[in-house]
Amino acid sequence: MNIFETKLNYVISIITGVLSAILGDFWFLFVFLLGLNIIDYITGIMKARYLKRESSKKAMKGFVKKFLIWCLVAMGFGLGITFQKIGEVIGINLHIMMAIGWFILAHCILNEIRSILENMVELDKGHLVPNWLIKGLEVTNKILDKKANNIVDNMENNFKNKT
Repeated sequence: MNIFETKLNYVISIITGVLSAILGDFWFLFVFLLGLNIIDYITGIMKARYLKRESSKKAMKGFVKKFLIWCLVAMGFGLGITFQKIGEVIGINLHIMMAIGWFILAHCILNEIRSILENMVELDKGHLVPNWLIKGLEVTNKILDKKANNIVDNMENNFKNKT
């Protein structure tokens, strides 16, 4: 290995170590969402240029949307951790509340992928992106929403039965 490869390996190791320490074992999911944010933003700009609808106001709106996505993810995991810790204090197992963050993360990843595909469809007049992929993502989103609603309903029913 040459010096460049060695230094690159050190840098990659440090980055993944820090991400693992901060975000846990599934850090790559957060990096994946960040990558999707960047790709969606770029394809959105490309689409706006192609359709001759460029606007700094729309670009800023897209950037704000990406920021708000990360706020939503942080709030989801923050709520989950908060309720989990409160449950430990009051003697109730609320570990299921961590699902809030995971459902939000999954939802945001799905929405970013769908948005990228929508941009690609408009850029390529629908020839590049297979229709089954778009429909499959819609079905996946519906399944995810249904599962999240079922968990919330079960939690609500369990709470009512215990009180």
